[in-house]
Amino acid sequence: MPTQAYTLHRTILLLTCIVFAIASVAALAASEYVGTSECKNCHSKEFEAWKNSDHALAMQEATAKSVLGDFSDVTVRFHNIDTRLYKSGDDFMVETLNHEGKKQRYKVSYTFGYSPLQQYLIETERGHIQALNVTWDSRPKTEGGQRWYHLQATENITTEHPFFWTRYFQNWNSRCANCHTTNLQRNYNEADHSYNTQWAEIGVACEACHGPGSDHLARAASDQYSNNDSGFNRPVRQQNNFIFNALSATAINDQAPALSSPKSEHTAKQLEVCAPCHSRRGLIDEFAIGEHFHDHFQLTLLNENTYFSDGQIEDEVFVYGSFAQSKMHDAGVTCTNCHNPHSTELTLPGNAVCLQCHKAETFQNFQHLGHSPESDGAQCVSCHMPSRRYMGVDDRADHSFSIPRPALASALGTPDACASCHSDWPQQTLNEKFTKLYGEERPFPWAEVNHAGRQLNILALRSIMEFANDAEQSDLRRASLLVHAPSFPAQATVEGIQTALNDSSPLVRASAAEAAVFLPAQSRAQLLAPLLNDKTKVVRMAVANQLADAGDFIPSTLQATLQNLLLDYEKTLAISADSPAGQLNIGSYHYRRGNIALASQAYKQALIIEPNFVPALLNLADLLREKGNEAEAKTFIERAINTAPDSAMAHHALGLHFVRTKQMTDALKALDTAQKLDNSIPRHAYVYAIALDSTGKTSAAIDALIGADKRWPNQPELLMALINFMEREGKSAELLPYLSKLSRIAPAHPHVKTLIKKYAS
Repeated sequence: MPTQAYTLHRTILLLTCIVFAIASVAALAASEYVGTSECKNCHSKEFEAWKNSDHALAMQEATAKSVLGDFSDVTVRFHNIDTRLYKSGDDFMVETLNHEGKKQRYKVSYTFGYSPLQQYLIETERGHIQALNVTWDSRPKTEGGQRWYHLQATENITTEHPFFWTRYFQNWNSRCANCHTTNLQRNYNEADHSYNTQWAEIGVACEACHGPGSDHLARAASDQYSNNDSGFNRPVRQQNNFIFNALSATAINDQAPALSSPKSEHTAKQLEVCAPCHSRRGLIDEFAIGEHFHDHFQLTLLNENTYFSDGQIEDEVFVYGSFAQSKMHDAGVTCTNCHNPHSTELTLPGNAVCLQCHKAETFQNFQHLGHSPESDGAQCVSCHMPSRRYMGVDDRADHSFSIPRPALASALGTPDACASCHSDWPQQTLNEKFTKLYGEERPFPWAEVNHAGRQLNILALRSIMEFANDAEQSDLRRASLLVHAPSFPAQATVEGIQTALNDSSPLVRASAAEAAVFLPAQSRAQLLAPLLNDKTKVVRMAVANQLADAGDFIPSTLQATLQNLLLDYEKTLAISADSPAGQLNIGSYHYRRGNIALASQAYKQALIIEPNFVPALLNLADLLREKGNEAEAKTFIERAINTAPDSAMAHHALGLHFVRTKQMTDALKALDTAQKLDNSIPRHAYVYAIALDSTGKTSAAIDALIGADKRWPNQPELLMALINFMEREGKSAELLPYLSKLSRIAPAHPHVKTLIKKYAS
């Protein structure tokens, strides 16, 4: 496997230093990676802080020193699969099932992390490196650790399961490697699904954050070094300091007078070094230290199942997305205001790190804390950075610095810091005690609007668009609200998108471009053509995605620009060609371009990477259906259901198949299952009700629609069907509340006017 040729590099660097001593800065060669061993010579203090950090230990070669797990020839059994862990000489070995279900022996090549879990990396065929999902719990025994542990303890893992250790979701090259090595080159070959992955240095070393160091070394050995020109692409030192004044209980950014806004480029410099790894994002261009985040990454928005509706973390999101919502972020706080960049530890213990910017006399007292100062409840993080557990044992703090709102959390179904500690208190008691201590809860209208948007409540449309275009809100929250826009195809939606497309935030512009998806191709072309040359790549890629099928409506003067943009977009899609989701996006793009053969090829490639990838199975089923091949389409749908029995989309697809093949008993069963699942949408309930009515079960259709209205309030399609069915069944009195709802949503609709005239008198 790849190693750093340090001796050769030292020779090159020595020669480079001699050249630099006599050459001008303009003559410098491109900087190269030199390795931590070169850095520690001058930066011993930083090296000592780093060498035992999470960054340094992110990945190591498997040795007696680095391996923490018990390999004393023990056998553990998870999911009816035996895994033997033992040593052979100096090698750490694993005997377990391979992808064919046969026992095989493997050498552990690398450790992956160290606390609270340590995973083990195994080299398999074609350059793939896989993370074993039998992992070592490295916590002390008193905390439940010092044991072998399975990462997917609640799943029924078999060799066919997507989380079986040899399959895509446990692949290191595509999913983990970028942020656990320095200067990674994946080198993926799509033709045979192989890797020749290389890196400059194992683990997160100095140059992972600072960039390649040969220029820096050369300048340091010459008279051309200065703090403003150190040989790195971008300085990563902390830019902002905070000072107190007599008028405020919180410190003020000393750069604030020079900033045009708290979200300025000045604030972002250091964050753009940390964010590529400490965020949930997609790669849209190969990245080098010092380059702008939004030109290389697509930040995951505050989507359902990723964040709760109030912005608190739900799935693993790796800090930056939560932090970007916070007042800290907008004030110019950066990572190293709180964390030592080399040890990654807090700069001060406990509340002291917060009291750097929050006056103790205001915040470090019972009136604010509501708990005795020495208790766990008096820790700032207990209330404002509540943790959530991942991987079974790993508690991670939410960095949105939220304010507890127990009543609102109860109403929205989101976590509450108070309830997490006082789980034995009834909700009413919790609310009363909170109000007694702090007065009425602070309102959080963004969370309520976002929650309504997730319910697809059309009455929230005006507020969604107002918040999305309110520059006082965080850019990430604004962009996330625009995700709801396509669910509300109205003139107000189009106007809100038009405004957002001119926003100063690339996050907002990109989200607005994607929100145009519901518009006809011609309208999308007219709306998005001005952004073909947007200065930020994440915006241009969103525009390209939405114009893939709209090229005929772009003016002739812009056709060359569009074609170049689409070529760039295809290169961006190819970056993720080693993931099933990446192939799904490639297939979707080609489908919208009218190239069904390439679309089918991409979906099939997704299934080579992960044979049970549900979206690809369903998309292939759709292609087969379009060709009239219902029988083969059904096999793909059934594979999807076998893999994900909780997928509403898969059950709905099966129901539609049975409708087309006139098997209505089976159709009703599948459609009913779909509309009851947690990830169902209003359309599933509507189709189920129509199917019931078509088989003479109108009363059951009415019941289904009444239930759907409770789950998704104010859905015009559901309400219209419900009123029509009730009217047909002679339930005039019972339809009036639903007609009242519908009249608020669509008062100008001709049929609604007729109904009001008929029943409101």
